[in-house]
Amino acid sequence: MPKATLRSLTIERFKGYWDKATLEIAPLTILLGRNNSGKSSLIQVLLFLKQTLANSRGNAPLFLEGPLIDALGLQELTSGWPDGDVLDGPELSLIWDSIVDVEEILLGERYKPEMNNLAKHSGISWLEEEVNHVHLKTEFSISFSQISGNIIVKDANLRSWRYGENSEPSENPSAHFQRDNESNTYLFKWKSDNASQILVEFDRFLPVISIDRGRIGPRHRQRSFLNGYKILYEQPLEDLRKLLLEFNYLGSNRNIPHSIYRPTVNPPEEIGVSGEYAVQLLHSRQTEFVHYLPPSAINVESTEMPDLVLAKPLAEAVNDVIKGLGINVDISLREIENFGFQFLVGSASLQHVGRGLGYLLPVVVLGLIADPICFNEPDHDVGLQNYVNACVSIRHAGLEEPEAHLHPKVQTLLAHWFVALAMAGRRIIVETHSDHLVRRLRGLVARTQPGSPLEKWLTESIVIGETVQASNGHSSLSCSTLTSTGKITERWPADFMDEAANEEREIYYAGLDKSDISIALPDETEFIHDPADEIEIEA
Repeated sequence: MPKATLRSLTIERFKGYWDKATLEIAPLTILLGRNNSGKSSLIQVLLFLKQTLANSRGNAPLFLEGPLIDALGLQELTSGWPDGDVLDGPELSLIWDSIVDVEEILLGERYKPEMNNLAKHSGISWLEEEVNHVHLKTEFSISFSQISGNIIVKDANLRSWRYGENSEPSENPSAHFQRDNESNTYLFKWKSDNASQILVEFDRFLPVISIDRGRIGPRHRQRSFLNGYKILYEQPLEDLRKLLLEFNYLGSNRNIPHSIYRPTVNPPEEIGVSGEYAVQLLHSRQTEFVHYLPPSAINVESTEMPDLVLAKPLAEAVNDVIKGLGINVDISLREIENFGFQFLVGSASLQHVGRGLGYLLPVVVLGLIADPICFNEPDHDVGLQNYVNACVSIRHAGLEEPEAHLHPKVQTLLAHWFVALAMAGRRIIVETHSDHLVRRLRGLVARTQPGSPLEKWLTESIVIGETVQASNGHSSLSCSTLTSTGKITERWPADFMDEAANEEREIYYAGLDKSDISIALPDETEFIHDPADEIEIEA
């Protein structure tokens, strides 16, 4: 049964994106593009929404002064930096999957509605089928404005589609919220019908509706609108809230590691945007179990999908994954009485080894704690399908330049790690400049057996998004997938993976000019040879 999962993000008038741009969110989404082309802006939308929901101060629809993203006002987020006391800000849209338990939603009703009557007046025709669990795909669109320095929700719309077992998706009734600036209230429409008796409020940017049950009887038509809304949108909106609050993000910067760490009173739930809490989280949760596919599980010599999810204590799992990424070191935690603890790499502290491991450690820890059932049972290895069935949701994570300070070999093996994470209950968005990582993803597809389950997964579950900035400063986005031969379907990213080939070609011809010896021209594959491609991963 499908889990609550983000499917796409659409933005308009946000930062460099004047026109609409849609990012398809796959199990593994790779963002490519030149510097300042708009890659980070796509992840920042999710971060703004997350920190708004997490903010305990006030009920503003967007909280801009946060630990994740900081802005002075809506003007700073709006394409073109518009002036004026009243300005129209960004618009955004999210699409996600949910499973709705119709019976449970209506349990709280004092007078349980008669389903045929509710189906007729609400417009939800499938309620006559007496279904309990329904797979819904929901779209939430919202636009923001700023009036006299205050950010408001200008309007919002909800649409959804029901997916039957053997049928095409059918559209359900929509819900519309329009702000009336004179009364500072919101008007509600169910499909095209005005519902003046339904009261609208916003919890941050999420709509909440109610009705005066003392004035509106159980058979009133607008009561059917309210019940229809509860069935179609209350649970999906709660799913969206949870998905955004649990969205993990790791930026490209890292704090200087300590020689000695102080243990935390309350174990951190996240590693921090710079990985600043990764060591403390590892220390406080080191003996608790996480579930993961190791990088070596993505083995192109096999025609089958990985079938075993490992369950190990967090500290042991970190060691296992780091070795699987080509770094043959042992990490450990050593307690120092009355002071704290040390994070050791061999016999040295993290502060006294190269930057690479300090940058890699949060990438590994983030992937492990993104396990939807982390720190819970089972405490033993389990089949992949059984693991997926045990996950009640999908965890989402964004990483910015995870390849920073890493050797090309490790950058290449990160492709295996991200594929393994995406197969095991995570959705990963990676903003990268690493052609080693992308080239290995292409190589994984090209090397799989034709028609194999692994080839099918790789071609259907990886999206390559390319951002481009035009001469007028506006950004655009195009999304592609990988073909079975390792090519990119829509558009080859400009000035990306061709740079290595061009440089090799220039080196070759420059060498000819300096040599008196006739040199045979290498074939095209030598121009794009990646030494890291020689690394084999054993199953």
